[in-house]
Amino acid sequence: MPASSSRSVRAASRSLAKHATLIVVSVLLGFPLLWMVLTSLKTNPQSLAIPPLWWPHPFVWRNYPDMLSAVPFWRFVLNTLMYAGVTIVGVCVSSSLVAYGFSRIRWRGRDILFQVMVGTLLIPFFATLIPLFTMYKQFHMVGWYLPLMIPTFLGSSVFSTFLLRQFFMTIPESLSDAARVDGANEFTIFSRIILPMAKPALATVILFQFIYCWNDFLGPLIYINNQVWFPLSLGLNLILGTYTTDWPWVMAAATAATAPIIVLFFFTQRTFIQGIAIQGTGVKG
Repeated sequence: MPASSSRSVRAASRSLAKHATLIVVSVLLGFPLLWMVLTSLKTNPQSLAIPPLWWPHPFVWRNYPDMLSAVPFWRFVLNTLMYAGVTIVGVCVSSSLVAYGFSRIRWRGRDILFQVMVGTLLIPFFATLIPLFTMYKQFHMVGWYLPLMIPTFLGSSVFSTFLLRQFFMTIPESLSDAARVDGANEFTIFSRIILPMAKPALATVILFQFIYCWNDFLGPLIYINNQVWFPLSLGLNLILGTYTTDWPWVMAAATAATAPIIVLFFFTQRTFIQGIAIQGTGVKG
């Protein structure tokens, strides 16, 4: 067999193996989503049947309107969008300013302080939970979203700062030098040159922050005590009963809450991938 043919066979075999592996992994990862959707269309006895009933018969489409009438679903959605919108503004403003200082301005101890900031990612949320709750309670902020929103305006999103800093480091310094020669100050350079070029990185930050807020359960659980202000992740927990639970309703609520994120992912796959790529670039000192 010619060498070229042998290489083609090996390449085809590797490609086939990769695709087969991806198909198997996709099926394994997608099965819980499929089970969730199918269970949302069953009756409650069917959802509890042993052995499991894989296919609902008949399809109970009524579970979705019944679930929506059982809880103020759209109120929870609006609360979540409000929570996400405010924190996105806070993260974009504070993280971009801090990232600019760490990437474009040279000052004594900059790199050491940046390493310390990144090191705070290793501190678990539970280690600071009680001190933060005590502090916010003394400030009379507990009961609404203030403990979750205000920190985002103070640079609390270390991950977003790190991501933007990595992107800013890839922008040539010559652009900033040329602007300084023309008399521009640092804020002008930041707002008129750096930020317009950082739209892909900012889009990634916005996307990640939105998904974080959409899925956030523990933060609202700790700080929000009024059901009127529950976000979607916490409000849907009201469907769970004390003694009995209608599991098709639970799965219908989970499907309704998961569907927007899945749709968002399909439309923003490039942004996700770009966000991962940004983290590995611009690492110069």
